[in-house]
Amino acid sequence: MATSATPRPNGRAFRILVGALAAGLGGAAFGSGFTVQSQSAAAIANGHGGVARADDASVALLNPALATRFDAPQTSVALGGIALTADFDNRQSLSAVGTPASGPANSSADGAAPLLSVFHTRPLGERSAFTVALYTPFGLSTDYDPEWVGRYQVQTAQLKTLAVSPALAFELGEGWSASVGATAVRGQTKLISAVDFGTVCFAAIGPAACVPAGILPQGNDGTARIDAEGNGFGWTASIAWQASEHLRFGAHLRSKIDLDVDGTTSFRNPVLPGPFAALTQSPATSNGGVASTLVLPEIASLGLAYDVGDNTQLIADVIWTRWSRLQDIRLRYTNGAADSVIPFAWQNTRKFGLGLNHRTSARWQWKGGVEWESSAVSDANRNAIVPDSDRVFVGGGFRYALADRRSLDVALGAIRFARSTIDRTIVGAGRLRGDYALDSLHLGVQYNWH
Repeated sequence: MATSATPRPNGRAFRILVGALAAGLGGAAFGSGFTVQSQSAAAIANGHGGVARADDASVALLNPALATRFDAPQTSVALGGIALTADFDNRQSLSAVGTPASGPANSSADGAAPLLSVFHTRPLGERSAFTVALYTPFGLSTDYDPEWVGRYQVQTAQLKTLAVSPALAFELGEGWSASVGATAVRGQTKLISAVDFGTVCFAAIGPAACVPAGILPQGNDGTARIDAEGNGFGWTASIAWQASEHLRFGAHLRSKIDLDVDGTTSFRNPVLPGPFAALTQSPATSNGGVASTLVLPEIASLGLAYDVGDNTQLIADVIWTRWSRLQDIRLRYTNGAADSVIPFAWQNTRKFGLGLNHRTSARWQWKGGVEWESSAVSDANRNAIVPDSDRVFVGGGFRYALADRRSLDVALGAIRFARSTIDRTIVGAGRLRGDYALDSLHLGVQYNWH
């Protein structure tokens, strides 16, 4: 990912998004921290809200307890995507030996991916229901220019996940309902960074020997790549209360999930002369196996839906995510190399959202929403893998009722991230200093039938 402090127009984000959708399904997307929130077009239109909204099968994800309100099976298929534009302005970044970091003063990088979600609910009797959601819960797609000034910290970072979450919902009486469920997640990760063998030579042998051999910092780069995948499991619970004819409350909790991954680390090393070749053959710079655990945090949601007359509905949501679970990621190598640790030191986040749905006819319903969310990243702990910051999201869209108990949702939303700075030093990778400007575009189309 790379950035220029001047915000780029959303036209670029739209072109990236269209290209990602054309490329096919199964990608991942940068979200809050790296949470993906745009699985449902109806939720995008309402500012990612809906924990108390019960008008399509996406309750299977947002609040399965609401499925007891349906007297027939419901299915929703949502196709969408997220495009992130990121600009970086270099502010005197330094190499690992303290010289100015080489690379363009301003760089740009973008991340984009399509999303496919499927939701289904089915009554099991008069007082219970089954739900299942297939969706992407977390994701990250960050791709910097290979020659950018922070290439020794990261060039590419990807996280792709796919989750299936079945649940059982049941009525408790007097307007109350609840659900319990399970979640299984499959995840794939990729991390690529440049390796400065000039700095390695200076540290291991000394400048007096390395300089005559032409082995200089930022002049003899290799590449390190990690590919890993694995599984994780968790649980969900939710509750809903119909307080009156017009007012409904909902709450939903997703547990933390330990995503245990293993895979390979591979190097593309430069050819160094004579005895210096040993620098490319140590365990720390040789191919091998790798394993790690990525903690996916708890997410707690609380919301309400209030009917203002027959045609208008107000919704409000508060969401808390326990990103303090992610303090670091430890990479454990199988070839004898010492463990490496990527520090994060993230903090918990809060999100507040408001949405409005208004029906203008039997077929047309118009939707809008806005949300504010705090960042998991403090200024002191921002890294180039996820240069997150506080953000505001605005969404809108419509639902069109088709014949035969079917409907179509279309939604578009945009996030404006607070402009931020980074000042991060990693031993052997230098000091990255600069300004970030991020924006993202969210698109969703959802087909519902029952």
